[in-house]
Amino acid sequence: MKTLITGGCGFIGSHLVRRLLDEGDHVTVIDNLHTGNKKNLPTDDNLKVVVADILDYTGYLFKDVDVVYHLAALTRPQESIHDPVLTNIVNVNGTIKVLEHCRSRKVKRIVFISTTGIYGDQREQPIAESAKPNPMCHYAVTKWAGEKYCELYKKLYGLEYNIIRPFNVYGEGQNPLGGYAAAVPKFIDTLNRDETPFITGDGKQSRDFIYVSDVVDLIFKAGNSKVKGETFNAGSGTTTSINQIYERVSRIMRKKVEPDYIDPLFEPPKTWGDISKAERLLRWIPTTNLEHGLNITIRRTI
Repeated sequence: MKTLITGGCGFIGSHLVRRLLDEGDHVTVIDNLHTGNKKNLPTDDNLKVVVADILDYTGYLFKDVDVVYHLAALTRPQESIHDPVLTNIVNVNGTIKVLEHCRSRKVKRIVFISTTGIYGDQREQPIAESAKPNPMCHYAVTKWAGEKYCELYKKLYGLEYNIIRPFNVYGEGQNPLGGYAAAVPKFIDTLNRDETPFITGDGKQSRDFIYVSDVVDLIFKAGNSKVKGETFNAGSGTTTSINQIYERVSRIMRKKVEPDYIDPLFEPPKTWGDISKAERLLRWIPTTNLEHGLNITIRRTI
């Protein structure tokens, strides 16, 4: 199979590249290296890496591609609040360009990596895919728009799609300055440098943390299953407070450092994903529990 990944040099993208290569795919990566790094990828005869922006003309790379995995985006919620225009240009216009390339080159399917930021603050927990969107930042709105464009391209042009909404993804190779579950890499990096970590707010806010290989497994299934036109939560089905995450990381690293607490961010107090839909339709179940995932991440990072 011939596949294409936008943002393939990034955290989740690079793990997905390795999975697809292991599956025997011929993989093309498009990445502008704004946050990604070629060093994240292996050397493989079946891998082609093109340094380009999704806003540039890259349509020729979509020729004969079976599945496109669209991960390229500006992913930091706080930065989107400071620069909503740029976030919209990259995330919305960029997605439309990718969809247009899929349409014109007759790609069979796109897997769009969205965000659970679309849910925002939800009263009912765990959160199902059917929950009414309540985005709390520009980044989440742009991803919601991307989902709607995927639906529209299916209706108008027949382009198959599946959508993945990852919760807080963590794992080795994650930039401590990046988006997603930044608390985990920041804690590891700061403690490894014998500095004092910080926690926003009181640390009681909780998140659904999921190990990167489990997310990649769901993304792969969304690209290769007969199931289409669906949206799936990528979560662990559990929720853990930031204080608990810090306690676990510091215990595994054997570092006894009291964190500093700083002003809270504008964010939901709790995220907890209902993952029963992915289990039912794709036979997907996350296999790495938090303790094991943190141990692997720390061991491969420091």
